[in-house]
Amino acid sequence: LRGQGTMERSEMRRMVEKITSLPTLPGSVTRITRMLDNPEATAGEIGKEISKDQVLSAKVLKLVNSGFYGFSQPISTIPHAVTMLGFNAVKSLVLSCSVLDSMNEAYPGLWEHSLACARTCTIIAEHLEMADPEELSTIGLLHDLGKVVIYQNIEAGYKRIRLRVEKKEMLIYQAEEEVLGSNHGEVGGWLLEKWALPASLTEPITDHHDFRPRRDHAERTALLHLADILCRAESFGNGGDRKIPRLDPEALLVMDMTIDDMREIMNRMNEELLDIPRL
Repeated sequence: LRGQGTMERSEMRRMVEKITSLPTLPGSVTRITRMLDNPEATAGEIGKEISKDQVLSAKVLKLVNSGFYGFSQPISTIPHAVTMLGFNAVKSLVLSCSVLDSMNEAYPGLWEHSLACARTCTIIAEHLEMADPEELSTIGLLHDLGKVVIYQNIEAGYKRIRLRVEKKEMLIYQAEEEVLGSNHGEVGGWLLEKWALPASLTEPITDHHDFRPRRDHAERTALLHLADILCRAESFGNGGDRKIPRLDPEALLVMDMTIDDMREIMNRMNEELLDIPRL
């Protein structure tokens, strides 16, 4: 389907990269992201800069304490959050705060689906003993960012996608590819690349509906691919359609997972995600 939509894929990417209003980047955010890109900056310095913007710091703390990182104690200060999460995760949260506010406008239940996916990424990462589980949680939280980009910037395309999903019982990413020539994973990845986030964050989001086992960050992509599908199968929140995407068997091979591993992960999901509504 890719590239056969009414909008060329290259045209779609150019449009996404021209977006300046999603989110608006005030001077404080620009300064913060520059500091986060500076290897000599300290967590204390970055935390102090974020704390100057009361609205932004409140949003970051709300996200950090919303359960998807699984910290046993509340994170009460921004420097503490930076220390616990790492620069990449904090940068992605800072840049994405205003986008996340719009999730349920685009698709009611999308925030809950994203939160469940973030927490499931943590569960899988812990099961596999992977490094940087907090960063993997952030990837899960932002994996459907592209749906919000499409909703806020391509009104006609968004309506046509919704219509195809409802009338043809299609998966949303397939409807997006028919209408736009690309899907929300690619769209979100393009925006994150524009924000200069590393490939270890952007590639899994770009490829979570198009798993490619020989890419640089295939294990992270496989984890996100599985987490998204398990959240769909268990009906946590709303991913935008009523179907479950096909699990690529190569994703399990890359993670060296068995059916017994899957059962254990799903048991933990059902024990630990009781606070997230099933729609």
